[in-house]
Amino acid sequence: MATKRKTAASAAPATAPAAAAPVFEAPVESWADTILRTNFASVEQDSIVLLQAAGSLLDSDSPDKVSIALDQNLKLWIAIKTVLLNDDCPVEPEVKANLRNLAQYVVSTTMLATQGAIETSKLVSLARLNMNIAEGLLSGQRNRMIQERAYQIWEEEGRPEGCEQEHWLRAEAEISGLFKV
Repeated sequence: MATKRKTAASAAPATAPAAAAPVFEAPVESWADTILRTNFASVEQDSIVLLQAAGSLLDSDSPDKVSIALDQNLKLWIAIKTVLLNDDCPVEPEVKANLRNLAQYVVSTTMLATQGAIETSKLVSLARLNMNIAEGLLSGQRNRMIQERAYQIWEEEGRPEGCEQEHWLRAEAEISGLFKV
């Protein structure tokens, strides 16, 4: 009996490499944990997490990988919804409400998927949702950076009247230069 267990145990790793693909390895910190830690206030980290989840959904090429990707994405969106209920979350109230609605969509779509095979179009829809939210977060961050720089320029020039557009365009050019790699 002990020989069979040893043989079965030693054979198990030989069948496991398919599940060990880098996209599906459990991260040191889960995506949900990242969101809970950042309180949805670290635009770069939160965007990266959403993009990683989108990639995981799009790269799912087997039922097991689809299941793992859906589970990770579901946990991510439950964490987002949890953080949005927190008064300390810096997200605007209207945006919070919209994101909570999106979280509900993700939860219901994922629950439907667990009742049978999910259509590829639903996976793509969930991935696009993640990508669009990530893009929106980064765009908002960029606009805040432009606004802050335009204000600095205005102050540096002695707070002149009627130069708002010029200051904004200069700030936009500077910030856009930072984003070009």
